[in-house]
Amino acid sequence: MRHSVVIGVLTAVVAIANLCVGQAANAAAPAAAGQAAGGWYVELPDSLRVCDNAPWRGGPSSAPSGAIVVPAGNNKGFDFGQTGKTYWFAPGIHDLGEGEYSQIFPGSGSVYIGAPGAVLDGKNTNRYAFSGDASNVRIAYLEIRNFGRGKDNNDEGVINHDAGSGWVMEYLYAHHNDGAAVFLGNANTIRHSCLKDNGQYGMSAYRKQVEGDWAIKDLVVHNNEIAGNNQDDWEAEIEGCGCTGGAKFWDVKGAKVTENYVHDNLSIGLWADTNNADFLFDRNWIEHNESIGLWYEISYNATITRNTFRRNGWVSGNENLGSPAPAIYISESGGDARLAHGTSGSPDLNINDNYFEDNFSGITVFENTNRFCNSNGNTSKSYCTPFVSPTVIPKPHDDDYLDPINATHPCYTSIKNEPYRTDCRWHSRNVKVFGNEFRFEKANVPCAGTYCGVQALYAQGDDNLPWMPYTVAEIQQNVMLTGGNSFHDNTYVGDWKFVKGWGEAISWNAWRSAPYNQEVGSTLNGVTEPPASSNALDADTATLEGSVGQWAAWYGSSVQRAAGAAHGGAYGLRIDVTEGGGWGVQLANWPGFTATPGVKQVSVWARQGTSGISTATLGVLWRDADQQLLRTDQVPLGGLSADWQEFTGQLTAPAGTASVSLEVRSAAGGAGDVLHLDDVVVADQRSVSAPRA
Repeated sequence: MRHSVVIGVLTAVVAIANLCVGQAANAAAPAAAGQAAGGWYVELPDSLRVCDNAPWRGGPSSAPSGAIVVPAGNNKGFDFGQTGKTYWFAPGIHDLGEGEYSQIFPGSGSVYIGAPGAVLDGKNTNRYAFSGDASNVRIAYLEIRNFGRGKDNNDEGVINHDAGSGWVMEYLYAHHNDGAAVFLGNANTIRHSCLKDNGQYGMSAYRKQVEGDWAIKDLVVHNNEIAGNNQDDWEAEIEGCGCTGGAKFWDVKGAKVTENYVHDNLSIGLWADTNNADFLFDRNWIEHNESIGLWYEISYNATITRNTFRRNGWVSGNENLGSPAPAIYISESGGDARLAHGTSGSPDLNINDNYFEDNFSGITVFENTNRFCNSNGNTSKSYCTPFVSPTVIPKPHDDDYLDPINATHPCYTSIKNEPYRTDCRWHSRNVKVFGNEFRFEKANVPCAGTYCGVQALYAQGDDNLPWMPYTVAEIQQNVMLTGGNSFHDNTYVGDWKFVKGWGEAISWNAWRSAPYNQEVGSTLNGVTEPPASSNALDADTATLEGSVGQWAAWYGSSVQRAAGAAHGGAYGLRIDVTEGGGWGVQLANWPGFTATPGVKQVSVWARQGTSGISTATLGVLWRDADQQLLRTDQVPLGGLSADWQEFTGQLTAPAGTASVSLEVRSAAGGAGDVLHLDDVVVADQRSVSAPRA
């Protein structure tokens, strides 16, 4: 059943920002109509309303000199295959007869244009409109409708069905076709067209892999309106197919997606899925798509700049409460300098100078631990990264879904060794989010669950393949801390939350503090916060990633750095109780770490390794410059369970404080019981001002 949402009338908001890096030359130029000086749209420009403007009606009213006239009516058997010719479709409805495979096979270098009122109608009988391997074809000023036979056109294109190279498709009205209205091949352009209410996609770019050439190259998608697509509701037809949206790109290297109006699609707006690289998404208006606005998935090197994202993800966000439904979803994707970045202009994945308003959530950077070549967690079956040869994984069976893991492939036999350990998986790394404005007012959005109104850096998965070298803790560490992912110099207005790790929500202050250190130079509700203070503890004592730090056994216990104790990153602190009657651990660097007086935020993550330890206490000891104890504060760790929990306290270091030390003690548990600790923070508490009226 088709889902619907109530569309509220929202007031347009003026958004002002600096131009993105690399576009400074445009800063002094006057803003275009409907844009702020920074390049963001403040209202939908009339130039993007392609379907209302109906440019397909602007074709020549009489046949150009030398053109072959195609009369209205039944054009079955018409010779459309001559090379280097111009075909002019007379006003009226044209059809191709009753044959299922009756279609036009163009000649290379030929032009197919329509007069005002020329319509090519498939009558829900013909599968395809234009097919074949001709190159350098131009199709313009035509309304093309009703091609396809329902579900038979799944994953197939109506216009340029065989993804011919060098095609230019412009000033088209392609609507109510099954499958994709338009397929794109090498060096294709689709522009100034209305792609509306089609069964699966407005447009798609896909072709079978060619030996030594993994990509469609050099696409231009400019000034189209892409709306209302996925009328056949394919995700309901084939659960989890990942085969719907306004536009879908697969194996594309080099694409300029500019000044398109992508809205009200009954799925995802724009979706680049599997081994795409070098994309520019610039000045698009992406609004009210049922699911994610823009999804960049297991792909590389993109710049997403000067776009407007409004009210996306409202339906999917409420249907799947287990994950965010963001305006932009970066999934196992990022920057890699080894791949092309001439179109995107950067070896990173940059998201900058965009405007976001009342989407279900903002930007999600996510990585699935189990998604890599030759894994049964790789939903792009039979595909590997561009770095591994052969690109298509050899399969012992014809059915991709039967057994994608092949014991002879290097991503199985050698994956624990470099370069395969790195190059056999897709990574969410080198994602830079800066210079954007994010607005979210919970009252405007049909919120449900814990992921509404969030920014997210997180990873999930299972440590369930004995031969895989990756762990969830390692991948979480990469996404959150070591992979070069950075949010900075953004503007936030509204009720924002921040998500990390497995998907735990943390505060603005925690997001900006060690070990995450996000949002340097950003503001929340008009307040410029000073940079988040550093953790008083050294990195290893706080996170145990490099060593056990300063942790030491005190009494009735032993301590070790252990992968099984990791909350964030790959390692945490494991405390083993060695005898009954109580136990304790402490820091070995008496009198402790350097500290100053004032309000502090103290936090630690803890979980049971065994059920015997139900409660413990974190002691915080403040000493002066003479190493005299001024006071001991306590943060209770009560109600411990097998799940990670964060325990926090707002404490005030007394006047004269010069150092801080920690101890953890408990009377609970006996020999053989275990407690895990990780991500310990003692940092200055930053105040958060009240939201702006």
